Amino acid sequence: MKGLFPPLGPTGVPLGRLGTGGITRASDGRFSRWTIKGGGVAQFEIPANGFLLRVNSGTPQTRALQPAPQPQPAFAGKDLGTFVYEEAAPAWSGLFPFAWHDHSAIGGVTAQCLSFSPVCPGDLASAALPVALFRWRLTNTGTTPADVTLAFSFANMNGCFADFTETRPPRPAAGLENHPMQGSGLCGVVLDRRRTGPEPLEGSGQWGIAVQPPTHGKTSRTLCYDALSDGAALWGPLHETGDLPDLGPGFVTEGGFRDVSPGLPAAAVASRQTIAPGESCEVTFALTWDLPVITFGQGRRWYRAYTDDWGRQGTGAAALAAYALAQADLWQARIAAWHDATKAELGPDPHRAAMAINESYFLVDGLTVYTSAHGAPDGLPHFALIECHDYALYNTLDLWIYAAEAVRRFDPRLSAMVSRDFAAQLLAEDTTPRLHQWTRKPFALNPKGCCPHDLGGPSEDPFVTPNSYTYRDSTLWKDLNCDLVLCLFRDGLLMGPDWRKAQYPAVIVALDHLQQFDRDGDGLIENDGTPDQTFDNIPMRGPSSYCGGLWIAALLAGARLAEGEGDRPRAKAWADQARMAAESYDHRLFTGESYRVDTDGPFSNASFIEQLLGPFLARRYGLGDIIPTAHARKALQSLYKINFEQEGRGMGAVSLARIPEASRRHLPHTDDTSFQTSEIQPGFNFSLAAQLEEWGLDTEADTLRRALHHELHHRRNLGFQTPAAFDTGGLTARAVLNMRPLSIWWMKRALP
Repeated sequence: MKGLFPPLGPTGVPLGRLGTGGITRASDGRFSRWTIKGGGVAQFEIPANGFLLRVNSGTPQTRALQPAPQPQPAFAGKDLGTFVYEEAAPAWSGLFPFAWHDHSAIGGVTAQCLSFSPVCPGDLASAALPVALFRWRLTNTGTTPADVTLAFSFANMNGCFADFTETRPPRPAAGLENHPMQGSGLCGVVLDRRRTGPEPLEGSGQWGIAVQPPTHGKTSRTLCYDALSDGAALWGPLHETGDLPDLGPGFVTEGGFRDVSPGLPAAAVASRQTIAPGESCEVTFALTWDLPVITFGQGRRWYRAYTDDWGRQGTGAAALAAYALAQADLWQARIAAWHDATKAELGPDPHRAAMAINESYFLVDGLTVYTSAHGAPDGLPHFALIECHDYALYNTLDLWIYAAEAVRRFDPRLSAMVSRDFAAQLLAEDTTPRLHQWTRKPFALNPKGCCPHDLGGPSEDPFVTPNSYTYRDSTLWKDLNCDLVLCLFRDGLLMGPDWRKAQYPAVIVALDHLQQFDRDGDGLIENDGTPDQTFDNIPMRGPSSYCGGLWIAALLAGARLAEGEGDRPRAKAWADQARMAAESYDHRLFTGESYRVDTDGPFSNASFIEQLLGPFLARRYGLGDIIPTAHARKALQSLYKINFEQEGRGMGAVSLARIPEASRRHLPHTDDTSFQTSEIQPGFNFSLAAQLEEWGLDTEADTLRRALHHELHHRRNLGFQTPAAFDTGGLTARAVLNMRPLSIWWMKRALP
């Protein structure tokens, strides 16, 4: 359940776009994390992937701008043993999608790299392209001219991401071969794989590397060298002459014997210039990966969204590289403008705009899927984020309600795709049995009227077969239908009347289904004593602050939607019920200090972090006040003191504080009573900070965010790999790469 961090490994900003897969050049200069496989993540390095700097100010010096590779027994004696690597990690910082590496001087020449992919709100076409750019600034700090060569080397990665393997493939795929980029006006190499049909298999297509020719200088390239050799054939000539050697057309890989690996084709491109003392020059490289196909576990074939404009043949590496290099200045300027606008809106402090911007990394690295409508079984495009790598479920709805604001800000069409998909599944029906993970008893996969927990797991058939979650029977949950109605209302504000009309039947079914759980007629739905909501290890019984608040907010949203559709009877009925439920909610759950977890459960009197989510969303979405302002402020002040200052020890707010000792036996994980209780969950904490702001407790919100920024980005090395939770008692965390922390985008506009 738990892993020790640090180190997960050096962190880094993922390169790549929405649905193209992500590639992380880590803070130490290695290419180390890959989310290229649809629904998969891998952690490994190939030493051939990186940059080489050669400086001659009298005596040549050459370095690979990354640390020496970690020993890997399967590749012992191979892996470029001739290369000389950096001993000290570069200075590094990141502001998504920008990352800066500042490498130590070699021969008096410093090398600073800005890397990025054009992920920027308002330009969805560019944000879906599989390209990355590396813009280097080389500065001669010495007193004599320096002959400087910067090279970019990359292995042929075709076939590396065809399955869910999380480590380096033990051998290269067959049919790999490299060839020069033709007709682009660039110095580049295409890393290709032979194919037997017009479209490639998943994980195959073309990779490309290219460099923009310098105004004063020259380029060189090596089409192919063996990345499983000692590397002397490339390193020696580069070090001696400053140019990459012509080693011929290279080779095509075979299957090899079982105990003998074939070679691994790699290529390199380089720019060489003379830099006068005190002067600088710039070099820009592009990396592209045209891998058009996604195939999930059950074999259905999907095409990535960018293929609508760039084709499905997987032969666009050269054209993508040329386009990326031509657009680099524009993209860089657009990203900088987005950063500036966000800082102006949210405030420039690192724990405000910068932390929100950086949490957006998950839009790339969230095992993100963005598909073309071409070939889709329903003829529609789809967008999805994973809950997290450890809980591999797409668009988990009880997390999506927290994350959707970030996606909606990026492009409302994407968040609307998710709401539309859930609405369709709510109206569908599949009574095929699933097996409950704990009780081993069967329950229906997707009964009509029960919003599914998720839109499917990568090992199944996402968007077609939902509800891969079996940890609990989520068809009994009380929050999911509410979440869906709120999502449909929120997205409908921007998508227009036709879209709202199409989704309205799902609103009716979602709210009608939950009416059965108002067993005493007070307007509030009731929980059943099982973990029947997103806190799936905390049982709630009777009306609860979490589900009850969401229910009232959903009724108000439903009433607005009904009114827009001219359905006055439902609009009045839902609005009247919301008013009655709100009175009951405040009367039955407010203690004078805070809102109880529930009325009848074992944790009723504990201090619960998300007691006001429903009232908060009602205010945020313009649906009005569910509870008195004075009560909200009192509850939030109590939460802040107990969950953050006392039991959270100023690191963050624990999810459930002041748990009666006798109640702990009701927790499912008796061997880990901190699970979902006394651990700190960043997604809920960002939500709490937004709630504090919503009710005017700005100082408390600011202090909480500062604490989270310190813990995640400084103390624990969890930036760009934010977990579901971390512990107060040590540097332990669980479920890194988690969707819910995108809730940071609920942050309000900075005060003047």
